[in-house]
Amino acid sequence: MSEDFVDLKGCKTPEAYNKCAYPAPYPEIKVARENPYYGKLLLEDYAGRAGELTAINQYIYHHFVLEPEYEEVAELLSCIALVEMHHMEILADTILKLGVDPRQRTIAPNEVEIYWDAGFVYYGTAICDMITANIAGEWAAISNYRKHQQMINDLYVKKILERIILDEIYHVQLFSQITEKYCKPNIKKE
Repeated sequence: MSEDFVDLKGCKTPEAYNKCAYPAPYPEIKVARENPYYGKLLLEDYAGRAGELTAINQYIYHHFVLEPEYEEVAELLSCIALVEMHHMEILADTILKLGVDPRQRTIAPNEVEIYWDAGFVYYGTAICDMITANIAGEWAAISNYRKHQQMINDLYVKKILERIILDEIYHVQLFSQITEKYCKPNIKKE
């Protein structure tokens, strides 16, 4: 295997991934037993408004539009998107093990399927607006993961969610560094 790649669950991933993932191992993807209710809860983390699919698409869009002027930020966004893709893979595997088809949708309490929509993405017009929206999205994802940890009584799934949360908190830190560098008010002291 080339030194430029790391092996994550049989998938070759660019070494840059390591800069954007919290440095701790991921737990084995397993569940205590099938539980469709838990699987349906995780669909929100997977493909909901503040889910991994939204984050991936938002970060990739921001990468494309910021790259010409803010190459450093664009690289960070694509790196974080890779981590979010890994989360999506972890969630899909977990949802399948819980007995639910991981189509890109959520299921409302009345069992209505709500499919992922590109309108969930914050497109923005300026770097600081985009980064602020990305930080807010990470906090919303963390909040959803915490809520689902409380609702799920499966130690394996709770460990998976906790490990993903570590990455999301790390992403907040990375985006905050970008905010400090590019979005700091330029107020002169008199």
